Amino acid sequence: MNRRWLCFLVMIMVLMTGCQKKEDTPSVEKKEPMAVSEQKNSNATKNQKEDNVLALSMRMVNTLNPLLNVDETVDTILKLVYMPLIQLDENRKPSPCIAKSWSFSEDGRTLFLELNSNILWQDGTVLTADDVIFSLNTIRSAAPEAVYKDVMGYISGYSKTGEYSLSITFQQVFSGNLYALSFPVISSSYYRKETDPSSQKNMTPMGNGYYKFDYFKPTKELKLKKNENCFWGIPEIDEVLVSISADKGTDFYSFKQGIIDVLAADVTDIGKYDSTKDTHLFEYDSNYYDFIGFNFRRSLFQDIRIRQAVAYAVPKDAILDSVYLGHGLLAETPIHPASWLYEDDVEKYPYNLTEADKLLLASNWKSKEKGGIRQRQTNELTETLKASILVNEENEARRQIAIRLADELWALGFDISIDVQPYEVYAERLSRGEFDMFIGGWQFSVVPDYTFMLHSSQANSGRNYSGYSNEEMDGLLAAAYGTVDDIQLKKAYSNLQKKIAKDLPYVSIAYRKSALFANERLSGDVKPLENNIFYEITKWSLNGSRKN
Repeated sequence: MNRRWLCFLVMIMVLMTGCQKKEDTPSVEKKEPMAVSEQKNSNATKNQKEDNVLALSMRMVNTLNPLLNVDETVDTILKLVYMPLIQLDENRKPSPCIAKSWSFSEDGRTLFLELNSNILWQDGTVLTADDVIFSLNTIRSAAPEAVYKDVMGYISGYSKTGEYSLSITFQQVFSGNLYALSFPVISSSYYRKETDPSSQKNMTPMGNGYYKFDYFKPTKELKLKKNENCFWGIPEIDEVLVSISADKGTDFYSFKQGIIDVLAADVTDIGKYDSTKDTHLFEYDSNYYDFIGFNFRRSLFQDIRIRQAVAYAVPKDAILDSVYLGHGLLAETPIHPASWLYEDDVEKYPYNLTEADKLLLASNWKSKEKGGIRQRQTNELTETLKASILVNEENEARRQIAIRLADELWALGFDISIDVQPYEVYAERLSRGEFDMFIGGWQFSVVPDYTFMLHSSQANSGRNYSGYSNEEMDGLLAAAYGTVDDIQLKKAYSNLQKKIAKDLPYVSIAYRKSALFANERLSGDVKPLENNIFYEITKWSLNGSRKN
């Protein structure tokens, strides 16, 4: 009996030992070797996913909250994460975005907005009017240098009128008020009480746009991934990797080395890259306007025929080719030719020295010999047609325009000179009115307002350096800014432009082009805009690997 039990126990122990070994030893699944074609396809899929990353750059980050941010390059990147209340379209006209529709009160001071009701934040909650109200409160308490701080200069009050509706009252009736509402909207529940720009939440953006936050490594990079629930469409490009760059020069180097895929640049930089075979150039219209100004305090330029003669002497086509290298848009008035408010039916002054000569003769400016300096007799006093062109030495484009203009005016019989000064002296001379003519340029705001350069109230203390003053012009400006009706606005702007072209307070030259440089990987319908280079990024795609 005992021997039987002993044998039985031995058998049990052998079985238990065998089971224990089987449990403790990791199982190795025997796989058939992968076919070469399958392995290649697997690697290709992996590489394709890794290559579907758009590489960009921005400056050092103090905050990733778009309403507290003070840096323009950071703002550009954050437009991938946050959408605006109202956006500007290709014709520079306010168009729906978060707000789907709007209407004005009878007096034009209050705007009633209806929001899209199915926009999701990236945490899954729904965007409501509370978020817009909170965003306005955030802008109001932001630092003076915050990118969107100027918005509050147009607004006097706002209130929620429904879950997806609100009203905004403006300081005054102004046709540009809508343009000021192109600010990003942030989540009230996520950002509430986050007053420190560098707090954890303010450095971990949660938006409603095409891309959402993945991670951020201070001083190194920001990683975004596409938002699969974006109301405005899902991008084809999976991820965006944004490296922290010290300055514009570093951006150029990174682009040249293939470290970043895209680089935004102005007309002065286009020549550096547009001839590179591996570089695509996507041009867009900038808000930078170049012009010739007159000093209306000088009796010479109070004569419209002199201003017209100068206008006819400007070789705009030659300037476009030689100074802008073709990357500009010739202008007749300060209103942008790409704007929905642009009026083409105005007086024009194509390059024509014969017409210029006739105008000078009509003002009794004559020369005793062909090609000589013109003079005229006034009350037995001999006057010489003499003038100088003020220009700042740092701006090569302006200097080249001044040289071109001086050559033409000399050929017409002007005793002409160019006064090249450092910018500080140039600006001081303008403010004091110590010039005859000047070559100038302005970077206009997205909010159209030309009061500062045309209204008589600005002639002595503002930036109307020319000292131009005209009651009719003041009235036309008031009409253009005092309506919120599209039809009336279009007509008012038409009248304004006709007056500008007729009176010539300035000779408009051109609007400069800017460009989005991209390596050969970027394709699709790329249509950058001045206020958003990533406009309709859902139509962008990447092909091939980045070369670096």
